[in-house]
Amino acid sequence: MRYWNDNRKSCEHVEPREDWKESIEKWIDWMDAIGRTNDTLRTRWYQIVRFSKAVDKSITDVTEDDLIFYLAGMGTEGRRGVRSCVKVFYQWSMKRGLARRNPADEVPTVPMTLPSGCICPEENIEQGLASPDENARLAVMLGAFCGLRRIEMTRINLKTDLEENAEGMVLHVHGKGNKERILPVPARLAATLRKRTGVWLFPGDVQGHCGVDYVAKRIKTATGYPSHSLRRRFATCVYYRNGCNIVLVSRMLGHANIATTMRYIGLVQDEMRNAVESTTRTDMRLTMPMNQVVGTAGGVATYSLSTARIG
Repeated sequence: MRYWNDNRKSCEHVEPREDWKESIEKWIDWMDAIGRTNDTLRTRWYQIVRFSKAVDKSITDVTEDDLIFYLAGMGTEGRRGVRSCVKVFYQWSMKRGLARRNPADEVPTVPMTLPSGCICPEENIEQGLASPDENARLAVMLGAFCGLRRIEMTRINLKTDLEENAEGMVLHVHGKGNKERILPVPARLAATLRKRTGVWLFPGDVQGHCGVDYVAKRIKTATGYPSHSLRRRFATCVYYRNGCNIVLVSRMLGHANIATTMRYIGLVQDEMRNAVESTTRTDMRLTMPMNQVVGTAGGVATYSLSTARIG
């Protein structure tokens, strides 16, 4: 496969079952032609390759039981991804007469689970920022202060993605699905970035930029937590420290759906305690911050719960 890595070697563990190879190559070509991103091509390639080797049957002989058995040992997100991959591959195959039926049709959709990811504690952020590894410190700041994904960190080009304006440095982030966003860079991180030389912030050993594993390992070693926990920490801090503005958080994370953003924000336990205690009052007063955007002087305003309506 040429789409995501010019240096890809022909290794047995990333090659499909022999009689699937041509069909998979053409399917990847088709997805490339309709505009799927390189990340999607890479993910789908590995998913369908592993599936072809695991079931060890021809494309036409695979059954729904084969797919169910294959999914059984996976976590929720893994099952969701593989089921979707197999479904799309067989839809494509059936239109071209390569398969008679789609084994994913009778496999129920895997429901999305409630959020359960951890948030990197502040003391571990400080630990990461004190790491003797400069690249680790940079990666921790990019995750904790800017909310970047691992792959977004690896794509930072020092020549083209950093820009200075009257307010300071901004970063052009190359996100998932070829979606780009612009983020202001906090002064502490900007000072470090200005000292870096070369083309890529995290250069690869041979050419281009490094892989996501390079960044992930340094963050985990420096903080003791996975890289995505820093992204959740960023989302939670931005939300609670900036007026609980979910739209702001969503835009900064690069999410297309606010429902996704809600899964990143931790629920402050003290807020839950305050919430239940507030319900024990039997008066109808409702105290809320005044809206400074519409010209008020700030402070709080008192309303009556008797005016509250749904719909």
